[in-house]
Amino acid sequence: MNPKQLACIILLMIIGAMTYTAQVIHKTVATTRAEAEDAETAAVTAENERSTAEIETTVFKANTEDLRRFLRSWLPAIEHVQTQQEAEQTIELSLRERGINLVRSRKTESKQSAGNKLIPRSVITTLTIEEEFAKVLNWLGDIERRLPTARMKVVQITGGSTGTQLKMDVSFETPIFDLAAADVDKKKAAPKPKASKS
Repeated sequence: MNPKQLACIILLMIIGAMTYTAQVIHKTVATTRAEAEDAETAAVTAENERSTAEIETTVFKANTEDLRRFLRSWLPAIEHVQTQQEAEQTIELSLRERGINLVRSRKTESKQSAGNKLIPRSVITTLTIEEEFAKVLNWLGDIERRLPTARMKVVQITGGSTGTQLKMDVSFETPIFDLAAADVDKKKAAPKPKASKS
C-alpha cells in the first residue's frame, strides 16, 4: 500500500470519526433542547397553576372573611374551658359570686363523642338550686355569659319553700373542644407541593 492510499484511509477514518462525533453531539444537543423545552413548558404550567391557586385563595379569603371573623371572636370562649375541672370551677365560681348557697344537688359527668374529633367529649352538669328569684335568674344569665358554648338541656323552674324563692332544676352540656385535632385535619387536607421535573 503506497503512502497516498494510506493517507486516504487515515483521512477517511478522521472524517468518519468527525461525522460520528458530530452525530453524537447533535443528538445530545437535540435531547438537551427537548428537555429544556419540556422544563420551560412545565415551568409555565406551574406558574399558571400558582397564579390560579393564588386567585382562588384570595377569592376564598374574601368569601369567608365574615365566617373567620365570627370564629375568631368565639376562640377565647372555646379556649376558656378545656377540661372537666375548668367547667366545674367556672360553675363553682359563679355560684359563689352570685351568693347562691342553697344547692340541693349537683352532679357532673363526662360524655364521650367518638365520631367528633373537634368536640371529643362534653361535660354534663345537673343542678338543683333554691334561692331568691333574682339570684336564680341572674345566676342563669351569668352561666350563659361564662360558658357561652354550653347548651341548656333542661330548665325547670317551680316555686321554692318561701314566697320569694324559686327552685330550679337545670342541666346543661359544655363541649370540650380539641383545637389541636382541627389543626391536624387542616394539615392533612392541605395539598402537597408537586415535585418539579428535572
